[in-house]
Amino acid sequence: MASAKHPLLLAATVAHTVLSLGHTTKGLEQFKHASISALPIALRGAVKAGWYEGSGFFLMMAILNYKWAQTGLLDIYDKSIAGLLVAILAGAAGSYFQSGDKPTATTLAVVAVLQGIGAKGASL
Repeated sequence: MASAKHPLLLAATVAHTVLSLGHTTKGLEQFKHASISALPIALRGAVKAGWYEGSGFFLMMAILNYKWAQTGLLDIYDKSIAGLLVAILAGAAGSYFQSGDKPTATTLAVVAVLQGIGAKGASL
């Protein structure tokens, strides 16, 4: 493993990996809820597929954060992705908070702050 020039983004790598695993686990638990079985089959399939896409998204962001930990945010594209990621994390945190899932909201808010501070420090 190469030495990280931006350790906060290396921490974000770990955070996104944990988010991916936690997201998958939460989905497996929620898919057992009786209301999921009551959905029309196409909608149930879309819910499950979308949930797993979210888990994959977190893994992709972990990989990208690992790269950024080595290289920094090099251009407008890196900075745009990082900014969108912070916005997505913060927005999801707000949504979970409003729905009463404060532990998930807090986790996402912490990762959003970590991501934002890490990205700001790694912007070239």
